[in-house]
Amino acid sequence: MTIANVLLIESGRTSVPSFAPALEKKGYSVSIHHKLDRALKAAAKKSPDIVVLDAASMRTSGTRMSRIVRSQLNGLPIILVSPAGSNPDPGNGASMTLIHPFTPRKLLNRIARLLPGDDSYMIEVGPIRLNLAQRKVFSYDKEARLTPKEAKLLEVFILNPGRLLTRKALIREVWHTDYTGDTRTLDVHMSWLRQAIEPDSTRPIFLKTIRGMGYRFDLPD
Repeated sequence: MTIANVLLIESGRTSVPSFAPALEKKGYSVSIHHKLDRALKAAAKKSPDIVVLDAASMRTSGTRMSRIVRSQLNGLPIILVSPAGSNPDPGNGASMTLIHPFTPRKLLNRIARLLPGDDSYMIEVGPIRLNLAQRKVFSYDKEARLTPKEAKLLEVFILNPGRLLTRKALIREVWHTDYTGDTRTLDVHMSWLRQAIEPDSTRPIFLKTIRGMGYRFDLPD
C-alpha cells in the first residue's frame, strides 16, 4: 500500500493545535511547514499528494495563499481550513474548504476523498458522481468523460451547492485568470456539462443560469 504524502502548512505557534498527529496516526507521511515559500520549495523537491493549508491557525482567510499554492502546484488537491464565521471566496483555488469548527475525522474523510484513486477520488452528490482521477461523471443512467476544464468546473459547482458563482469567480478558479472580456468559453463549457449530466440539457435542473450574474448548482428535491 502506497503511503500518501501530505503537505501541511500551518502556524508555528505552539498554542495552536496541529492536525499533524491525526494525519500521522492515520498513516500519512506529513511534511510540516510554517512558511509558504519554504513549503513550496519543499514541494518542488518532493511532490506531495495533497496540500492542507491551515489558514485558520494563521488567523487569515488564506485566499491569497491558496491561490499562490494553486498557481505553483496546479493539479494537486488543496484543502483550505478557514476560520469560524468566514465566507470563503469560491475562486480561492482550493479543491475544498473546511470552516471551523470541525473534527479531525472530517478532515481525514475529505483527504481520503480527494486522494487519487479509482474510488477515493470520487465526489458524489445526489444522483451525480464525479471521478476526478478518471474525469468521468455519472448522472442517472448517463456516463461521460470530461476534459480537465470540464471536470474542474463541475467540481467547483459540486463543492458549492446552491451558491451563486459569478462568471468572474468561475473563470478565475478554472482558467486561473481575471480576464473576463470574453465569457464565451465558459458558456460553451457549461453547455457541454449540461449535455453530460442533465436529463434534458435544454431544461437544466442542476446547472441554472442566473441572468446577468453567473450560474448556480441546484439539487432537485
